[in-house]
Amino acid sequence: MSIWLVVANPYAYDKAMWKAVSEAQQNQTKLRVVFFINNNSIHDVIGELGQSGWLGSNPLHKLQNSMLEGYRALAGDVLKRVKRKAKGKEVELESQEVVERRTIEEYIFEVVEEGATKIVIAGPQLLTAKIGELPNIAEYIEED
Repeated sequence: MSIWLVVANPYAYDKAMWKAVSEAQQNQTKLRVVFFINNNSIHDVIGELGQSGWLGSNPLHKLQNSMLEGYRALAGDVLKRVKRKAKGKEVELESQEVVERRTIEEYIFEVVEEGATKIVIAGPQLLTAKIGELPNIAEYIEED
């Protein structure tokens, strides 16, 4: 039995976090937590700045690296908070990690291959319209 929480919205993830914690409690299993960074989104934003003439190629590269560093630092804070909240509910975390992929769908199917039985995803409203078909064991919770 493997319950996963995938945080794709670093600013609002409480509903999904509590759902995943509850699933882990009910199934008496550990919770795996992942902070998901969508490489495509960052690349798209940076690309638009370059195409509209706001930045040259060297500053674009530096900005992209800086944004990724910022997200990785934010990931550490989010993962610590989830660990603290889960511990308060006596749910043990199996692992915590930061994952960078081109699409969340690609990653979710990797998680299914690893044998997940339930995947709870905390995602922003902007991602909802872009997200493709997910496996049945994945629940996408749109956070405000």
